[in-house]
Amino acid sequence: MPHPFSPEDFPINEDVVLQPTKVFYLKGCVHFKTTASILDLSGHVRQPYSGDFSHAFLDDAEQAARKLESQPAYEIKSSGNMMRTLKTITDGRSGEKVCDLNITFISFDSSKVRFPPNSHHSRHEVEICPVEGSSDDSRHEAFVKNSIPFFWDMTRGRIGILYKCLNQKRVEVGRVAGYGFDKDAVLVLNANELDDVVAISTCIILLNGRDAMDA
Repeated sequence: MPHPFSPEDFPINEDVVLQPTKVFYLKGCVHFKTTASILDLSGHVRQPYSGDFSHAFLDDAEQAARKLESQPAYEIKSSGNMMRTLKTITDGRSGEKVCDLNITFISFDSSKVRFPPNSHHSRHEVEICPVEGSSDDSRHEAFVKNSIPFFWDMTRGRIGILYKCLNQKRVEVGRVAGYGFDKDAVLVLNANELDDVVAISTCIILLNGRDAMDA
């Protein structure tokens, strides 16, 4: 069912600019059916992020990803059926389960991220739901982490923007762009504002669920 929160209730705070602390390359994560990987490029991308995804930044990220391809931060395995797909994210070094993604393809249903007991990424399940009824008929998905609403804004085609609601306003804390022949994506994130696994898992849902982002 649609989420009770609406982005229209939280105007964008134009005074706050995204300051990424993490850069991830989501290799093979768009519409994948078997396996994919997440590469942590933080500290390996020479071209600075300057407020948008320039060709130079994306190309530099892809080059860094090639060098780190054998060292994924996280790996993803997929299974499912016509109505849902199930994905498990594991730690790329230890192989331990990080979370399970239960992704729906039904327009009025929700997708969920479930974490193991005592996970340091989240103490509770994260449910991502569609937002309906906005005046501009935009495509948004909402979730709540530690009682704070977040929105993924998918109105820009190949780019998705992650907002956190602070002081009754939306603040940009992450951004994702499709790259690499419609199979890969690059995610920049202010990890001081949201755990990286929560951001990555909800982003994977956008790339693979109902009305998936046109990456």
